[in-house]
Amino acid sequence: MEIITYSLRAGAQNSDQYYADAAAFTDEFLTQCEELAGPLLGDFQRANPSLSREERMLELLSLGTLWHIYSDDATELGTLPAAVLARLAAWRQECKALKPTIDWARGILATLFLEPEDDPMAGWFTVEYLDKLLDWLAATGEFRQEVAHLRPWRDFFAALPPAETADHLITAVALAIWFEDRSLEALGGYTEGVDRFLSEEYPCHRWREDVIFTGRKRVEYHLNMVGAEIMNRAFRADFVARPRKVVLVPACMRALPEADCKAEPSGMGLSCGACEPRCRVHQLTKLGEKYGFGVRILPHESDFSGSGGTATSDIAIVGVACVTNLVAGGWKAQALGLPAQCVLLDYAGCRNHWDDEGIPTEINIGQLKRVLALPTA
Repeated sequence: MEIITYSLRAGAQNSDQYYADAAAFTDEFLTQCEELAGPLLGDFQRANPSLSREERMLELLSLGTLWHIYSDDATELGTLPAAVLARLAAWRQECKALKPTIDWARGILATLFLEPEDDPMAGWFTVEYLDKLLDWLAATGEFRQEVAHLRPWRDFFAALPPAETADHLITAVALAIWFEDRSLEALGGYTEGVDRFLSEEYPCHRWREDVIFTGRKRVEYHLNMVGAEIMNRAFRADFVARPRKVVLVPACMRALPEADCKAEPSGMGLSCGACEPRCRVHQLTKLGEKYGFGVRILPHESDFSGSGGTATSDIAIVGVACVTNLVAGGWKAQALGLPAQCVLLDYAGCRNHWDDEGIPTEINIGQLKRVLALPTA
């Protein structure tokens, strides 16, 4: 199996060890975050009590990591390019028929104005610079959920004296720097392909609409791994309480190309047409028939907008996704009122971003069964 960016198997037969390592490192991160930023988290949560403390820790880590990686790029983005790129990102969500044309334009503009430089800096620790960062993230179209979750932090900082704001932003970046170093030790064995991809394959993505998405740094993979673990814990009770479970899988899990796949539209995504017994989606669908959960294919993350117009009060979802989509996908599900659990793709392989031919992807079936509380024998 070709490892393009990451592999949860890391040479083993399955990804069981990854899930144990991710859980252990998440515990370590939560402890470190409490020690470093406990008072800040307490003050912020008293003003914004809607999410759990662990979810606020994930937001703070996201803020520090995105600041550390992208703040220098954000300060160089002009007002007009930011507005145009943000508008194109919105149109891409709203006008599916114009997507090819919009993607062509975004690829050019994103490469000219947004392509990250390998020169991370902290920037000036002020609300004004935080605004620049949020504008840059919004302009990419890749961080919509992150921006929505970081704006309350921006408003919280804006109400504080500048010196106190600077202290808190420095704390967020310090947390991110600790996380980058320690996550490389704890989870780096699963992301060894990222640096090779960035140096050898990523230059071919310049002028393409995915120039930001495919350019994610190794620490961003680790952030999503820990974020997935935090979200699974935070959303677990609500997920278990819903009687209907639907597993949403990406198109890259199909064994056949889109033109040959017999899947058909069915409310939330596409339903398997049972055209290829060796297909992982077909096998998951048969497992769902046995244990009473549904399986739907989402051709693209942007196709996920709830349940296709049906009532969602009894539905919970398991989102299957590539590592770099996890946190945004979990927050999007939360915003739609769908309690979610996530299971990671063991490796990346979709032809849209990672491989010209496409490599059928897989998941850890044992982990899916554990998430759904099914017999694992």
